Amino acid sequence: MTWRSTLTYWLIALVLGAYYVAFERRPAPRSEMQLARQKVLDVFSDEVTAVSLRREGREIRCEKRDKRWQIVKPPGAKAPADLVAALVENLTDKQEAEEINNSPNAEDLRSFGLDDSAPTIEIEVGAKHFAVKLGSRNPPQTAIYAQTSVSPRVLLVGVNVQYYADLLYEAGRSGDKAVASR
Repeated sequence: MTWRSTLTYWLIALVLGAYYVAFERRPAPRSEMQLARQKVLDVFSDEVTAVSLRREGREIRCEKRDKRWQIVKPPGAKAPADLVAALVENLTDKQEAEEINNSPNAEDLRSFGLDDSAPTIEIEVGAKHFAVKLGSRNPPQTAIYAQTSVSPRVLLVGVNVQYYADLLYEAGRSGDKAVASR
């Protein structure tokens, strides 16, 4: 092999490489599942100042004081600050959800467990209030249906949201019992 043939092969490789980079190399298109994934609420978890959980006629309210979450209603209830932080993060910027139905009717909402009796989590960011209704679990029991006050769409969120809400609700119930026993 002579130096001319070597140089020719290198030039051909260079031209083909430049063509590939310029015309053929594109990012893979996003799949339908990736396109359907979005944030539950489009706010940052650090901006949230208060969280209220309403279920079965009771309200548990947590507020961020000195950068730590505390239960303020009912009085005497205690829960780890990390529990409230985890709930907030799963509803804001740290977690994605899948859109299931973008314009549900009343019958759809009932089938997702999102009727008027559904537990509601209200998140406050300054003067703005956002609500998230929690519905029933999906058939494989891996996620729950949710609906925000921002849009009528039905989302599928991780089951951790329900788990953290249940733990917070139980902590609030223990505060109710402590007040009642006094």
